[in-house]
Amino acid sequence: MNRSLQIRAGLTIVALLLSIYGLLPTFKALSISQADRDAAQNDPTRLEEIREIDSQAIRRGLDLKGGMYLVLEVDQEGMTSSEAEDALLRVKEILYNRIDKFGVSEPEITTFGASRIVVKLPGLQDPERAKNLLGATAKLEFRMVRPNEELTAALEKMDALFLGTEVADGGEESAEEVTPAETPAETSAEVADAVADASDTTDALDPFADLDGLPEEDAANEDYLREHPFSGLLVAQPGLGGSGASLFTLEKNVRQVESMIQDSRTEMRLRDSEFQLGMDALDLGDGTQLRPLYLVSKHSAVTGDQLTDAHATSDPDRPGGWMVSFALNSRGARQFAKVTGENVGRQLAISLDRRINSAPVIQGKIPGGNASISGGTAGFTNAEASDLALLLRAGALPTDVYIAEERTVGPSLGSDSIRMGINAALYGSLVVILFILLYYRAAGLVSVMALISNIVILMAVLAQFDLVLTLPGIAGIILTVGMAVDANVLINERIREELRKDKTVRASVQAGYSNATRTIVDANVTTLIAGGILLWFGTGPIKGFAVTLSIGILTSMFTALVMTRVLMEFITRKQGQQKMSI
Repeated sequence: MNRSLQIRAGLTIVALLLSIYGLLPTFKALSISQADRDAAQNDPTRLEEIREIDSQAIRRGLDLKGGMYLVLEVDQEGMTSSEAEDALLRVKEILYNRIDKFGVSEPEITTFGASRIVVKLPGLQDPERAKNLLGATAKLEFRMVRPNEELTAALEKMDALFLGTEVADGGEESAEEVTPAETPAETSAEVADAVADASDTTDALDPFADLDGLPEEDAANEDYLREHPFSGLLVAQPGLGGSGASLFTLEKNVRQVESMIQDSRTEMRLRDSEFQLGMDALDLGDGTQLRPLYLVSKHSAVTGDQLTDAHATSDPDRPGGWMVSFALNSRGARQFAKVTGENVGRQLAISLDRRINSAPVIQGKIPGGNASISGGTAGFTNAEASDLALLLRAGALPTDVYIAEERTVGPSLGSDSIRMGINAALYGSLVVILFILLYYRAAGLVSVMALISNIVILMAVLAQFDLVLTLPGIAGIILTVGMAVDANVLINERIREELRKDKTVRASVQAGYSNATRTIVDANVTTLIAGGILLWFGTGPIKGFAVTLSIGILTSMFTALVMTRVLMEFITRKQGQQKMSI
């Protein structure tokens, strides 16, 4: 055996051994039944083992594994072209951080056009949670709650602003003449006085006591609402349920109240303050639900931009409950300490995406920049606290993001795709193998061994380089099988031509490979260039096809020109051999 043959034989053996070793995690992953996976959910050690095996196995795309496909539209209204491009890239980077920490394996995030981002989340089991995570802006702010005397003036301004305007549910407005009420139930000033005179303690009223001032659906209340379109929707119940709010609105009126406080004219009228609703409704137990309403400073005392860490921890005040602990950077810590030190006894509202999470009373200066968010009246579950901490760590989106398109692929559909794809590959390969064996006999057996090795090496490359196998990728593998056979056909036909010239078998094999090599390389390189272009410019299914096609071209050239030559020269190593089964 000459030196060249020894090197080729060594490369062949090493390539096969490494490929088999690289595919072992894939074989292990396939051997784990769904029942075992379900049982592992209650066994953290076993669950971690399965995840480790899956991470080393061949990655399956959305069409094979199931999951979510989302197209997100980035709001770029009013932006210049450079600002819009920057916003798109920033949103993409933040989404990467969120999904990475969310624990989804093999996510794919790509920009599409000038304002859209395509997100693929294979294997996702909780699509609603993912949508909430991706669409949330998670803007954290600390705002001082304004004193009651300012609340009185703000209510009067809001009533004056919307007096004579009918605000429909959903925010649509239409002008309407107002008929003054003959006997209004109470005035906005009376509502405000009730707020101003109330105690600041959370135990001031029994949460289940009768609600004085709760709007009744009768003619008198309709007259009152025409006179007081904003305050007539509110209930003065300071300290109700420990929320720290002085005003509430019925849950059915939330959309109407929200449309009024978000009206562009409201900002101009209130100037240095604004109304914000609470995150959660307070359930009184009799079917009545009230949503807190706060008047807070327009400008933030501290913002989430200064946050350095956030994580979910158990809530000591709620057994089984959770909260989010966070830390601020040095600048934020100094600012937070200054604000809390100068406003002892006042309420500091924690605002998330312009909804008040809670408004605790400042008991003293808080140094160090460490605090927590408790989850309002209902508290956080473990998942809610973890998601909020993740959002705060990943940062707020620079602009609003809307879900433009959504598709969900079920695991069963993914399994069907795998089964059908594998069947297609097997049937195609069997037909090709049968043809080669019948037409080329013993030489065809060498080609079959190279064909099988080609598929093994290709799949090992997918696993080891963390590439994704998709349904179009399986089509690329099937095409690779055909191209690999084509190379072997060229070699075998060249060998036949040399044998017809009455050359020895060994000389015919050497001449056959020498003559066929250039043709095989030329044909495969041109196809490889096309595959590279598809891989560079393509997205989605096109890219999945291009990945396996490009790898398959390289592996088929290796098996055809190196592996089969080693086998053929080993078989024809005898000098003077005149016959060959080909």
